[in-house]
Amino acid sequence: MTDVLAYDYLKLVMEEEFTETFLRFSNDGILHYELTNILELCAPLMEGLDEDDRFLKYEVIGTIADYLQEE
Repeated sequence: MTDVLAYDYLKLVMEEEFTETFLRFSNDGILHYELTNILELCAPLMEGLDEDDRFLKYEVIGTIADYLQEE
């Protein structure tokens, strides 16, 4: 998955699964910054995987949840 596709995929997952946080980050103007940080954490998961893979989505959700707890 390219970085652009991975970024868009993360944005979609975050918007669907963490709507409140997504909107807060967007309103605060830090959404891109936060997604970039999450993308770095998810980079190993994204290599060679298909965005339709449901296990990828679960891993991404878990990674985002972990990231948000550290915030």
